[in-house]
Amino acid sequence: MNPPSFTHQRQILAARYQASMLGDLGTVALLLLQAPFIGWLCTLVWSPDDTQLYSLYFVLSLAAVWFGCINACREIVKERAIVERERLLGLSMSAYICSQFQVLSLIALLQVLFLQLAVEWSFSLNGAFLIQTLVLWMASITGIGLGLFVSAIAKSQERAVGAIPLLILPQILFSEFATSREQFTDVVLIVEKVMPVRWCYEVFKQLAAVETEWGGVFLSFLVLAIISGVLGVLTRLALVSQREVL
Repeated sequence: MNPPSFTHQRQILAARYQASMLGDLGTVALLLLQAPFIGWLCTLVWSPDDTQLYSLYFVLSLAAVWFGCINACREIVKERAIVERERLLGLSMSAYICSQFQVLSLIALLQVLFLQLAVEWSFSLNGAFLIQTLVLWMASITGIGLGLFVSAIAKSQERAVGAIPLLILPQILFSEFATSREQFTDVVLIVEKVMPVRWCYEVFKQLAAVETEWGGVFLSFLVLAIISGVLGVLTRLALVSQREVL
């Protein structure tokens, strides 16, 4: 008997995962409430009178990636035994990973909306709200990819969570907020280009400019999509090879 198709498996796995999430409403509520709380903290630091909000744009971008990472980092490692057992019965690793992305992406969308609304409640950001929401969502999905990859190679949930700072800190270190762009070395310039926060922040900068360079906005979305896809492939390879390195 042939195993169910990719689409059928993804739908079943997503429904099961969603039911599991809804069975732990306390955790879901905590994940969702951290977004408006961070947004509220931002309103305490920045004010409507500020003319330069680039640092706020960076923080919002960083928060979006953080949401994705922390949401996803435990999801595979906590059910490794179940995945291994179902894999013997024909479970598609691609369908499994896509189901994780599907459910976690919905949570990420709510988080970035709550984050933005909490900030917009106090003052309006320069640029189109919809595009800002979409790029924050894309950044968060990229964070989900990072979190799932870590979860796929981690030996325990504790190690997966402990690895998150190693994913977040480079987003800050390899940015123009750590050192001026004029002082970037060749290595920093290369590494910065694979940092999801950099591309999300770039969209906010373009939208706040007097004349938006839409080519740059499109490029940023494209790069985030590519990074997310690459991370999904790496997660699948990690699951198939079953190499635990953390």
